[in-house]
Amino acid sequence: MIGNKNRAESVLKELKELASNDLDPESGKLFSHIYDHGDPVLKELIQKAYQLYMNKTMLDFTVYPSILKMEMDLVKFGNKIFHNEGGVGNFTYGGTESIIVMMKACREYYRRIRGRDFVPEMIIPSTGHPAFFKGALYLGYKIKVIQDMDEDYSAKADALNELISKDTALIVGSAPNYPYGTIDDIEGFSDIAKEKDIWLHVDACIGGFVLPFIERLGHKTPLFDFRLEGVTSLSADLHKYGYAPKGASLILYRDKEHRFGQIYVHSSWPGYPLVNTTVLSSRSAGPLAASWAIVKYLGIEGYKELTVNILTAKRIIMGGLRKLGLDIIGNPVSSIVAFTTWDHRVFQICDMMKKKGWYIQAQPGSKKLEFPPSIHLTISPIHHKYAEQFIEILKETLDEIKPMEINVENIMYALGLEAGLDTSLLGNKMDLIIEMLGIDKESISGELSMINILMHELPPEIVEFLLAHIINRLFIP
Repeated sequence: MIGNKNRAESVLKELKELASNDLDPESGKLFSHIYDHGDPVLKELIQKAYQLYMNKTMLDFTVYPSILKMEMDLVKFGNKIFHNEGGVGNFTYGGTESIIVMMKACREYYRRIRGRDFVPEMIIPSTGHPAFFKGALYLGYKIKVIQDMDEDYSAKADALNELISKDTALIVGSAPNYPYGTIDDIEGFSDIAKEKDIWLHVDACIGGFVLPFIERLGHKTPLFDFRLEGVTSLSADLHKYGYAPKGASLILYRDKEHRFGQIYVHSSWPGYPLVNTTVLSSRSAGPLAASWAIVKYLGIEGYKELTVNILTAKRIIMGGLRKLGLDIIGNPVSSIVAFTTWDHRVFQICDMMKKKGWYIQAQPGSKKLEFPPSIHLTISPIHHKYAEQFIEILKETLDEIKPMEINVENIMYALGLEAGLDTSLLGNKMDLIIEMLGIDKESISGELSMINILMHELPPEIVEFLLAHIINRLFIP
């Protein structure tokens, strides 16, 4: 088989056939999972830079010193746009990894002060990203959630203050949060963190490469970065609005003392000393090289130009949503807009738009937690070309919708999911539940209205239990 060109062409043909059922990420019709700059010259540069370094590992920079140079150049750029002179940081494979290594650094920082048995406590708004809860599970954090949100679904300092205890080690704020694109009261959080000597992390994973340029374009934005003295660390994803390939992120710290606990070293074995700044060890330098090339190509002025396109698309889309009588949630400052109809039609909109080739992300929300069902739009620069068309297709879709007549209580009863049911009893019913919901490998990219409705109506703990069991059954070869 080695050197067989016909075999290689056959494999590529099969791969293209597999991809034929996927939505096109470069169509300008996806409002999640893709951050499209729309520049063909930049696209070619990214591909060439990635390919040049795809087989070089980031594990050992003594073998590839250019990797260390590129990583530090990116950290320097991040520290510049976030006003972190003298700060440090690292390149990771994504926002979740940035968050987890930060949580490790925070835990170790306080254990050096409080002792090895100290169990850190994290306070996070209910709109905070699940990656923090995942990190807490991995690293043994206790969690307190700010449930008392402002009317625009941002967390305020007063609500934070009420939850602080002697064990509070980490405060989390979003700039912005993913669901609604609203920004927490980072300035108020910073004042509290500085006064009480608590680590404050700003999750700017989705907004980090937009907000600084919105501000540089002359628009007023809330302070969220290292200009606030209480901010200890900040994460920003290059593979979002940095426009890099997956996965690429930056974790930045105010100083090296706070970063120290992030680093893992092991020499108690006969091989080479293992030194990691991240969770992953061996990893392709392709995303790093592509990120470096993008930042060199765009610079601050290039990012500003792309941000102008985002703001243009956002203005058209928000105006169109209002004309259609749809309610925009909160006060979206950055590039995210969420809207709702306040009923189950939200999920029908998503399914019908997808049939027409447009992907908009359904957010089930939670009846128990009083989060409305909504639709999430991640607006990219390319959308300024398609914003008006999007609103036209959305209007057609709204006119076509026939509201679903659903008795949710009867469905929950039929599925054995009536309120208060012990999750320990659900395991034996999973095959029946999956069958009744019509879930299989072929249907998961189809109509999901019914599933989203149930996720809204059911308590979060039951949703989590069911989804884990469903995924455990679907991911079988």
